[in-house]
Amino acid sequence: MAVSGTISATTFNTQRVIDTAVRRCRVPPQAITAEMQQYAKDALYLVLSDLANYKTPSWCIEKQLYAFYLNQPVLELDVGTVEVLNANYRTTQQVTGGVTSSSNEYKVQFSSETQVATIGIKWSADVAAIPLTFQVSTDNSTWITVGSATTTATAGTKSWYDIDQPLPYLFFRITSTSTISYDEIYLGNTPQEIPMGVINRDTYTAQSNKIFAGRPVNFWLKRDRLNPEMYLWPAPNNIAETAQLVVWRHRHIMDVGKLTEDIEVPQRWLEAITAQLAAKMAMETASADVNLIPMLQAMARVAQQAAWDGDNDGSPTYIQPWIAPYTK
Repeated sequence: MAVSGTISATTFNTQRVIDTAVRRCRVPPQAITAEMQQYAKDALYLVLSDLANYKTPSWCIEKQLYAFYLNQPVLELDVGTVEVLNANYRTTQQVTGGVTSSSNEYKVQFSSETQVATIGIKWSADVAAIPLTFQVSTDNSTWITVGSATTTATAGTKSWYDIDQPLPYLFFRITSTSTISYDEIYLGNTPQEIPMGVINRDTYTAQSNKIFAGRPVNFWLKRDRLNPEMYLWPAPNNIAETAQLVVWRHRHIMDVGKLTEDIEVPQRWLEAITAQLAAKMAMETASADVNLIPMLQAMARVAQQAAWDGDNDGSPTYIQPWIAPYTK
């Protein structure tokens, strides 16, 4: 028997999700209007946003690097952050070599093959969507790209970048199609990370000196409307300025874009999203059969539970009770 020979090659974009949901509402094709498509996109956006209230979708776990600033205990996280899952204080060993630079290139020649795992740039001017490319070479002629980033930052701030699979090379360089305006560039390797503890608001506000300088060991997460904030304690000292805050965050699913674009969910989640959208559309569409609403809602609950049940990394669960005196 013949088979397609392809796996996950079917394009099930936003338009097809909406069309499928509308069909489940028993709305005839001729009744679909431009207004209906628009509020279907709005309903789909609400469905995707609501997932953050249940669990952490596995594809929405993201690592980010933040800089510490002297005596500044409040750190603003990126828009879309739902929760900080893990936070680590990381130090690296700085590596140096002979530097040659131009307006759009920073190149280092090491005395021997050296690994570069982390790059830090302190900006001397505001930059908007500056593209950066990180490359390595053994002969200063043939270059291999090992990473890239697009950064927007203000003068005086720092940006940190990781090379996912760093290997030792004799040359390392940063290039851009724009001017790289910097005060300092830091190259590091041999990262060492120390987990930071989470405290609640009462514990943080009870600290008598909230700007006491040291190595940050704890944080309280204030979940603001747009940009959540981490309140660090102790406040970063001058040593922490060359360290990085490694945040593993739970972020929102990407916004619903054009009808021809895909929704940022894995294939295994398409049925659950479509079923939930159909239930919402049935309640908001005048031409839909209201008698279908209970059935569509039940189908949505079953599909969502199946999707959540299958959304795990397969690792074992460990339960480690920690019983100790309160004052220990």
